[in-house]
Amino acid sequence: MIQNSSMDEVGESVKISLREDLHPDASFYYHCQFKIYREAYLIWGKDTWSAILAVCAVYSILVDGKYAGDILLEDRGKGTKYIVDFSLLPEYQRMGIGRAVLERVKKMGKRLTAVTRNETIQFFLKSGFALKRRIKDYYDTGVDGYYIVCLGKTTEEGL
Repeated sequence: MIQNSSMDEVGESVKISLREDLHPDASFYYHCQFKIYREAYLIWGKDTWSAILAVCAVYSILVDGKYAGDILLEDRGKGTKYIVDFSLLPEYQRMGIGRAVLERVKKMGKRLTAVTRNETIQFFLKSGFALKRRIKDYYDTGVDGYYIVCLGKTTEEGL
C-alpha cells in the first residue's frame, strides 16, 4: 500500500506524490471530473462514483502538494491491476506527470490493464502498454474502447 510515496521529479522542481485515499468522497470525485472531461459519455453519476470508489483502491496524484488528478485501480487477482480511471487536471497534462505516475503504478503488480479511448491510446502505447483489441461502441455509439495491457515491472520493491 502506498500512503504517501514521493516520486522522481518531472520538469523543474516539481514533486509528484501518489497518496492512497483511504476514505474517498464520491462528491469530490464527481465534481472534479467536470474539470477534466468534456465528453458527456465520460461523466459518471454520483451513484456510479460511490459504487466504483467502494471497490477500487483510490490514489490522489499530488503535484507540489496540490491535487492534480487521480488513478483508481481494481484488483483483478493474480497480480493484475485494472485502471478504472486515470485523470489529470488539464493544467497538469503534457508535463510528464502521467507517465511518472504510470511508472509507479506498474510496480504495484505483475500486470496492468485498462480500456482507453482514441484520444488517449497513444499516451498509453508510448508508456509501455500494448493494444490487445478494439471494443466497438464501448463508451457510446460510435466511440470505441481499446483494451490495453502492460506487463510492466513484476516486483513489489519500493512499496
